[in-house]
Amino acid sequence: MLVVLHDLDLAARYADRVADFHGGRLVADAPREVITEERVAAVYGQKVCVLDHPVSGLPLVVPA
Repeated sequence: MLVVLHDLDLAARYADRVADFHGGRLVADAPREVITEERVAAVYGQKVCVLDHPVSGLPLVVPA
């Protein structure tokens, strides 16, 4: 199943794989590569903090 999401928290929570495309090119394809403060800033132009969820340990994106 393929799902397109722009909510990175939902993607990290439910997807086995997460891919990041920028300018029509694949730039990363693993949750810990896609959901980083640097990549979110570069691709989405947003400053965020990426934390580990206290229960699941998955990446959690919060506004900076």
